[in-house]
Amino acid sequence: MKYLISSEGNSLDSSVSSHFGRAPYFLVYDDETNSLEVKQNRDGTDPHLVIRDTAKAGVKKMICGGIGPHAYQVAERFTVEVCIASGIPVSEAVKLAAEGKLPVTTGPTTQHHHDHDGHMHNH
Repeated sequence: MKYLISSEGNSLDSSVSSHFGRAPYFLVYDDETNSLEVKQNRDGTDPHLVIRDTAKAGVKKMICGGIGPHAYQVAERFTVEVCIASGIPVSEAVKLAAEGKLPVTTGPTTQHHHDHDGHMHNH
């Protein structure tokens, strides 16, 4: 299976990033071929297009610490399951997701991408 992971670094030893859209890296890992593709999240990168493009390339699950409503809608549109993990190594998160041991979210975990303090705000 192919996974899209928000990551603090560019390897499987890196930690899962706490928020999808602000992750320094997006990793695409295929556990069948053990291949890793690294995408740097720099200015001009649209995280929503990363979800769309990787879903079209076969990604079925996302792993991130949190996800905003727009990114969640894109994942939902392309039938990508969103698993929640943060602060653990990417390799461990993928293993847990493969075993069905990561929580799957049924909606966004943050209100919007401007929420820099990590708190949910109910408007």
